[in-house]
Amino acid sequence: MNTVRSGNLTWDKTKTNNGLVVTVERNRRIAASADRVFATLSDPQTLAGLLPRVKKVEVLHRGASSARVATHMAMGPFATIRSEGDVRWKQDQEVVFTSRHPVTVESHWSFVPEGKGTDLRVKLTIDLAPMLGPLAAMVPADQVASMIGPDLDQALSALARRIEGSGVRG
Repeated sequence: MNTVRSGNLTWDKTKTNNGLVVTVERNRRIAASADRVFATLSDPQTLAGLLPRVKKVEVLHRGASSARVATHMAMGPFATIRSEGDVRWKQDQEVVFTSRHPVTVESHWSFVPEGKGTDLRVKLTIDLAPMLGPLAAMVPADQVASMIGPDLDQALSALARRIEGSGVRG
């Protein structure tokens, strides 16, 4: 894995036999307790309001510590793709969203209590090979990272506004 830094954007890239895996990490301090942040992120329905490309979420099955969901994600101004995946969580520690088709994506959200707030860390890994096949090897990792990074920043900002603006502090 190669760590690449360009301006304020850092990402890891891994070339595989079939393509390219890109991992982008971001973090933000939220002025709320870890349980408050967890409560918001562990509700799969909140994805549509937090993640910029997610337009709709269907909860297909929900258990005590996981859910099967279908997301409808905007891919440019005219296309939307449906992707089924899983959400699993550990109380007040982490939430992980995983999708395997049509593109392999995993976003791992972890919560670290920090004083009266929470350090929220997100790590998103995307593997383009399942969707693009051998063409994925020709996709520039920096372009993928430069699309993902701002989306994660937007999601963290939206989450902070939702939690901190709710007037509920934990």
